[in-house]
Amino acid sequence: MKTKMTNYSLKLSSTLKERLDSLSKNLSKPKSVIIREAIESYLNEIEDFSSAVNALKELKDGDYKKASKEIDKIVKNLKNTK
Repeated sequence: MKTKMTNYSLKLSSTLKERLDSLSKNLSKPKSVIIREAIESYLNEIEDFSSAVNALKELKDGDYKKASKEIDKIVKNLKNTK
């Protein structure tokens, strides 16, 4: 089953465009795929960071069970990205 895609437009600096063009050529990969993978990677990092902050808050509050669940979620996400 295909994933439904949505189109977006964005502005890039000339330097960023040149880097993207070069990477696309070197990897023989479409620019749209590189951008999609970069966004997904960024969002995963932000979600992991948010979970880490939540775990630290739970530890600070003494709720080790909730902190442990947050840490488990981070570890699971990290394992899935490798």
